[in-house]
Amino acid sequence: MLGFGKKKKKDAIAADAAIAAETEGEEATAAHPPEPAKKNAGAKGKNQAQESAVVEEAPLEKKKKFITKKLIFILFMVLIAIGASSFLVYTLYFTPKGPDNRVYQEIALPHVKLPQEMLKFSFNHFPDLYAGLVDFNAEVSLFNAEIQRIEAIAQKYPEQKKITDTEKKVLEKGKSTLLKEFSKLEKPIKETYVLFQVDEAQGRARIKEKKQELTDMAQAALETAQAQTKKIKIHAPQAPEGIFQGTLYKLKKKFL
Repeated sequence: MLGFGKKKKKDAIAADAAIAAETEGEEATAAHPPEPAKKNAGAKGKNQAQESAVVEEAPLEKKKKFITKKLIFILFMVLIAIGASSFLVYTLYFTPKGPDNRVYQEIALPHVKLPQEMLKFSFNHFPDLYAGLVDFNAEVSLFNAEIQRIEAIAQKYPEQKKITDTEKKVLEKGKSTLLKEFSKLEKPIKETYVLFQVDEAQGRARIKEKKQELTDMAQAALETAQAQTKKIKIHAPQAPEGIFQGTLYKLKKKFL
């Protein structure tokens, strides 16, 4: 009897312990509910691995460059063209044109008996007179060419020497008159140049005083000579054909 009572008592204690453990487990589960199981975790992992492999295998497309070397070169050439055309337009249409913007260029004037520094001085301070000196040089060249042409005719037809001599004397007289008139300009030009070098203020005053007078003298002498040489240009030799030869001929006729 005693053994049976003890056994019964032990069974009751074990049952109570099991109930208590079950109760504690339910309370723990309620306090910390288990995370829901990930569905198809294995399948997803497999798919992700496959996608990574595809990405690695597929070649990366190169990004197209919007600005290439060729485009940069084209833009550069366009900018150069625009700049050059702008400069040309400004130079031709907007740059003020006057004596102060001209640049002296040394040219041969063999019939003008003035040194280059005085010619440059005339160019800068007596621009109209300088133009007259250039025309004077051309007129003397015309006289010389025509006199040589008449002499050639006289040698070819000596029996007509009277005609050729008469025309030659007229030409020589016109040339001599022109040389004499322009020789009168040399002295005041030289004096004004030296005065300008010594005392610029006085030199400028002399320029102002003499500018119109000297220009008028040169113009009057040229008009007389040009009335005579007008017909000479008809007998002048024709310009040779060809760009190079023609250009050289024109330069010689202008400055010699």
